[in-house]
Amino acid sequence: MTGTVRWWRRPPVAAAISVLIGVLLVATVLVGRGLLVVASIQPRAAYWQERAQEPGDVVLLALGDSLTQGIGSSDPDSSYVSVLTDDLAERTGSDVRVVNLSVTGATTAQLVTDQLPAFEDLLAELAADGTPVGLVTVCIGANDVGSTTPAQYRRELSRVLDALPPGSLVADVPDFGGGQERVRAAELAEVARQEVAARPDLVPVALERATAGQGLADYAGDLFHPSDQGYRRYVAAFRAAIDEAGPQPFAPDAG
Repeated sequence: MTGTVRWWRRPPVAAAISVLIGVLLVATVLVGRGLLVVASIQPRAAYWQERAQEPGDVVLLALGDSLTQGIGSSDPDSSYVSVLTDDLAERTGSDVRVVNLSVTGATTAQLVTDQLPAFEDLLAELAADGTPVGLVTVCIGANDVGSTTPAQYRRELSRVLDALPPGSLVADVPDFGGGQERVRAAELAEVARQEVAARPDLVPVALERATAGQGLADYAGDLFHPSDQGYRRYVAAFRAAIDEAGPQPFAPDAG
C-alpha cells in the first residue's frame, strides 16, 4: 500500500518539474529573441547611415524613433521606410535616395533637439541643389507614452509639424494593446490627429487604427516592436494616406 501511495505521489511532482522546464525553455527562447532585437539596433542605424550616402534623383526623408528604424523586422527591406522608398521609386520612375534621421528610443522632444536641425539643414541643401523631395514621413510618440503629458507632447509635436513641408505624412501613435498604457497612447494619438488636422497641408496617417487588434504574430521577439507582419500594418496605413492624398506630389520640391 505504501508503494502504491508513493507511486501516485510521483506524477504531480514530475508534472510540476516538466511544466517548470517548459516555462524555462519558453522564457529562454523569448529572452533570446528579445536580445536579438536589441542587438539589431546599432547595425540598423549603420544601415540607414550608409543608405543616406547613396545618390538619387528624388529624396525620401524620415523622422522618428525605432519604428522608423524598422527595429523588430527581420531585415531593413521589411521596414515601412524601405517599402515606401520602393513605392516612390516605382511611382516616379526615379532612383530614390532615402535619408532616415530617426533614432531608436527617441521621444518627440529629442526629435526636436537632435533630428529637426539636421532635417532643416538637409531641406536647405536640397533646395540649393534643386533636388526634389518626394516624400517626408514622421512617426513619433511611442516613447512618450507614460513619460510625456499630452500637453507636453502637443507642444513638442507642434514644433515638428511647423517645420514640415506641405504634403508630409504624419502618423498618430500606434495602439498599445491594453491596460493603462493603451489609454495613454490613445491620448497622444488624439493629440497628433488634432495637430495634423489643424495643418491642412499635412497628410494624416491613421496608425492607431491600423495597429488595433494586433496578435502575437504582429510583434517581434521583444513583444514590443512590430514583426515583419506587424510592419505590414504600418505600410498599409502609410499607403492608404498616400492614396487618399491623391496623385499630386506629397512633398513638393524643397525650394
